[in-house]
Amino acid sequence: MNAETRLSREQHQKLAKIVYQETGIVLSEKKYSLLVARLSKRMRIKGISSVSGYMDLISADPDEFNEFIDAVTTNHTFFFRENKHCEYLIRTLEKTKPLKIWSAASSSGEEAYSIAVQLMAAGFSFSIFASDVSDSMLDLGRRAVYPGDRVKQVPPSMLRTYFQKGQDQWKDYVRIKPEVRQRVSFAKFNLLSDTPQDTFDIIFCRNVMIYFDAQTRQRVVDRLCRALKPGGYFFVGLSESLNGLVHSLTTILPSGYQKKE
Repeated sequence: MNAETRLSREQHQKLAKIVYQETGIVLSEKKYSLLVARLSKRMRIKGISSVSGYMDLISADPDEFNEFIDAVTTNHTFFFRENKHCEYLIRTLEKTKPLKIWSAASSSGEEAYSIAVQLMAAGFSFSIFASDVSDSMLDLGRRAVYPGDRVKQVPPSMLRTYFQKGQDQWKDYVRIKPEVRQRVSFAKFNLLSDTPQDTFDIIFCRNVMIYFDAQTRQRVVDRLCRALKPGGYFFVGLSESLNGLVHSLTTILPSGYQKKE
């Protein structure tokens, strides 16, 4: 796909519908450039020059369909992003009870590991289930190797305690230490179509619902609330809220909620 190639209106609408049906993410006209850029990369990798040819491929090849979904739904993240939620939990929760935490839409694992290192440093007992719809992001989370610029907000003491600094060709990277990695399990989960098999004390679902329409947000919140224990905590991104949705949660801080007992 070269710089002159454009998606027709029909092609854009069809691809956007595929992404919406699979993930709930709305690729509006404002996301046209993002869609074209991500689509172009996959077309170059597969050696396909026409949009229609690539659309035929994803309809026939489940593996490439997954690669396409990965490509258009992946977003950049970093350690200790929007950390006020985790700081609130550490101030508020008792350390006597083991915590079950779900990092939904966990991307490449930075959120889950950020929570883990802080809870470990504070002496909590916990396990974290990290899920995402993207296979490639889950693989990165399991690998737990990150560019150094992703950990700029991690306090130096935690960086020394819970991260390994790379050497030689890996000198600009860090890796999560094994004792942290064993607290976090990664698995594929589609927030629209999969049913949670467990219940949790805390659920983080941040910076993903901003891409959903109201109907999809309601479906996702319904599903997540059923997986949240009474009295449990639920967090969305700081640019998100549950305004206009029906739920059994009480606001406790900006973008933070607690389920009624």
